[in-house]
Amino acid sequence: MAIPTDRIYSLEGKGLKLTTAEDIEPYLAELRDVENLEEVRLNGNTLGAEASKALASVLKTKKTLKVATLHDIFTSRLKDEVKESVVAICEALGELPDLVEVNLSDNAFGPLGAESMAPFLARHTKLEVLKLNNNGLGIQGGTTIARALLECHAECEKQGLQPALRTLVCGRNRLENGAAPEFARAFAALKTLREVRMPQNGIRPEGIAELVAGLSHNTELGVLDLQDNTFTASGSQALAVALAKWETLEALNIGDCLLGAEGGRLVIQALKNRHTLKTVNLQYNEIENDGAVALSESLRTLKVLESLELNGNRFDAEGDAVELIKAALSENDLDDDILGSLSDMEELTDDEDEEDESDDEKDEAEQPTSAAKADEQLADLVDEMKKQLSI
Repeated sequence: MAIPTDRIYSLEGKGLKLTTAEDIEPYLAELRDVENLEEVRLNGNTLGAEASKALASVLKTKKTLKVATLHDIFTSRLKDEVKESVVAICEALGELPDLVEVNLSDNAFGPLGAESMAPFLARHTKLEVLKLNNNGLGIQGGTTIARALLECHAECEKQGLQPALRTLVCGRNRLENGAAPEFARAFAALKTLREVRMPQNGIRPEGIAELVAGLSHNTELGVLDLQDNTFTASGSQALAVALAKWETLEALNIGDCLLGAEGGRLVIQALKNRHTLKTVNLQYNEIENDGAVALSESLRTLKVLESLELNGNRFDAEGDAVELIKAALSENDLDDDILGSLSDMEELTDDEDEEDESDDEKDEAEQPTSAAKADEQLADLVDEMKKQLSI
């Protein structure tokens, strides 16, 4: 439900430089006057430690506050100053019984900031939405955040409460494989997550496998964004297994994840049973023609699809596979516009062509008919799909 405008206080995007308590006082006077405050928006300004402490002293009196939008509020501040600010603000937020959403994205506080907010995260059992995008957490900071979420789960159990966290945004933080085990444990314990966004974290296949295994315990997951990490076949296999658990999944973004030909097929085949999907991003994943043909079959069950991104893969934009994909969309009474641009489809490089030719020659020497059989099977599948789709 939308928050009424008279219960929102906003300095959003004003570019204010508020260093001292005196600097921020005129705005705090306005904040004090807002009755039944439910949301505060301070993003797009820069606060020093003394200004942050003064802000915290007012925030903790606003017991009706539900949403704290505090992204991009420490630009040009020194590391120690930011740490003091985060400690003060998070201590104040911890005193607000109705607070359900915190956005501290785009604040480069790194592991020190994570340590500063960990006590708040570990104790605040009512938090539903946590946004920590582009904070420079690294492995250490990410691990700290994940452990705080685990502690919060333990606190919920101690108090006989259900965990509240529904949404976690933690992209562009260089979490890498090192932070994946703790996040996986937190995900498996929570079981309440409905939206998880962790793009651009440098996570490799082993870490991806751990993350999606943990997420598989969250059976009501509706949105998963792992764009621009690295899956390959093993990470894709783990995702394919986890997909079977998410019966309400509506959005899947795994673009730029290097699924590869084998991994692409595994994931695409698993999509067949995710009938609730509305948006799917499979861009730039080295998916080849056989994966595209398999996708046309899976699409026949995705009757509520609204967006499909396939650009940058390794099949012909004007070939049989795309024709089958369009026919499958048409069979579901879905418009071709659902299919995004195919203007940047990838071709094998000369080196890859030479490597493939060498491999083919070797394979032909060992198994003369295997490649021909595979091609024949794919052609038969295309013919069968065309018959089914009345092409």
